[in-house]
Amino acid sequence: MNNSQQTKEWAGVGKLDQLVNELERQKESRIDACIDTRQLLVGSNVNNTPRYNHGLVLQPVPQTQSSEFLPLEGTPFQTKALKQLGSRLTPNVPSKFLMELAEQHPHVGCDLLNQLMSAAPKRMLFRQLDGRVRAVLSDSYRCLDNYDLVFTALGVAQSVGANVLQCTMSDDKMRIKLIAPSMWETLNAGGGHANGMFKAGDLGNPEWREANGIGELGLEDTINDKGGNIVFPTCTISNSETGSGSTQVEYGTCDGGCFNMLTFDKKVRSVHLGSKLELGIFSEETVAADSKAIMCKMTDAIKACFDPAVFKKHIMLREGAQQDIIEAPTMAVDNVVKALDINETDRDRLLTYFVKDYAMTRDGLSQAVSRMAQDEFDNVDKSADFESMAGKLIEQPALIR
Repeated sequence: MNNSQQTKEWAGVGKLDQLVNELERQKESRIDACIDTRQLLVGSNVNNTPRYNHGLVLQPVPQTQSSEFLPLEGTPFQTKALKQLGSRLTPNVPSKFLMELAEQHPHVGCDLLNQLMSAAPKRMLFRQLDGRVRAVLSDSYRCLDNYDLVFTALGVAQSVGANVLQCTMSDDKMRIKLIAPSMWETLNAGGGHANGMFKAGDLGNPEWREANGIGELGLEDTINDKGGNIVFPTCTISNSETGSGSTQVEYGTCDGGCFNMLTFDKKVRSVHLGSKLELGIFSEETVAADSKAIMCKMTDAIKACFDPAVFKKHIMLREGAQQDIIEAPTMAVDNVVKALDINETDRDRLLTYFVKDYAMTRDGLSQAVSRMAQDEFDNVDKSADFESMAGKLIEQPALIR
């Protein structure tokens, strides 16, 4: 199977084996190098892929070390990487201005960037994947690769009896969600369509459940056997290889009635900041050694997510949210939309889910927000945002007022 076929197979949401296959493919395609900007030139290529809406490429200065990293004809920038380059120069080039230059006057944009890279040279980390520059980062950036993080997470999961519940990956961020099937509490649904007896996943998106392989985890047996709304603890491990946030571990919960997931603001965070990088291309061994300390922190944080005391504390928060009755659902939804910056189209969908399927409580509104995450197949970052918003509604009662 060629690279393009494998890439197409991964659709942003999938099962663990699909994610691992994609990460293995990426390992063969990626190149990381710390380069002095005096060894680089920005050029223009009008035949660049239309996806990026510009024609700028990164080229080596002939007979310099950067020739080992880049082809002479140039490596196209992904849009984010081009903006990162502009922001790291002195003086920095504002993103909007730079993109307008690249699209309308590419040669002027090239001249500006090249003059700044020469006049105020810096060492930067250039991350390349699939023949494109995907990130331009500080020379103090500590590389923590998704591939290493996945297998660290799997080892810890096995030690605490947790399974992989969900895998997502966008251009900027990878997320793995773990669940402990043997650790659960019954949480009274408290009204709404979900009140009383229902089967596992009744209120969820069946296409989303199939894509994630949730039916293979055996959760349905526990949910259907016990009745009521069974809640499980979860742990979300997220990482960005392109400078879009730190490596994080977030505690959360999963509800059996719809497999809605909430993530909370109780997180362990480790920034990608280390010692200055040496010039040259980085090997996998160098990257792995530099990330060892972060992996140890992540291991402890993942274990903490499945601490029974932590789970009980959040069940109590949920129970409190169930007692918070909402008498004016439209007003409450409008307050949440404003507080969490939800757009108008999503506002209508949120109100429909809330009124149709969930209890008129703060907990029910939280569940309605989380339910929208399952519809975001094409935007896994937005899906994760909805799950985080749902957690905020449990921890911050004032958001509905």
